[in-house]
Amino acid sequence: MAIGGDAAAQLWNAASSGQLTMEPDAAREVAAAYLRFAAMCDEWAKDATHLKSIHGFGSLNSAVKLQDGFATKAESAEQVLKQMATAARSMADGYLQAANIVGEADQLNSDALTAIGQGA
Repeated sequence: MAIGGDAAAQLWNAASSGQLTMEPDAAREVAAAYLRFAAMCDEWAKDATHLKSIHGFGSLNSAVKLQDGFATKAESAEQVLKQMATAARSMADGYLQAANIVGEADQLNSDALTAIGQGA
């Protein structure tokens, strides 16, 4: 499973079965933190995308290999960051489920985007 996926699934299962319950205000606060983190991971993944195409290394064979190496690392970083964002959103959903307020996820996500300067 992707990064954090097992933990998110366990959290969701515990919340859905009633093994984990939370007060709504506490769940909102924890979920908001996870959603802000997810939004930041999305931004970092975009940055990594741009790093895949850095130029100016020159035309020597060693320079081309160095450029390819950076591109590969940037691709790996982008994928990991996307997985982290997905896991963070799943964790937020799990905490909201524990408080039986999972319907508030869209508003909290919008608030998280606004908090990092991405929202309207």
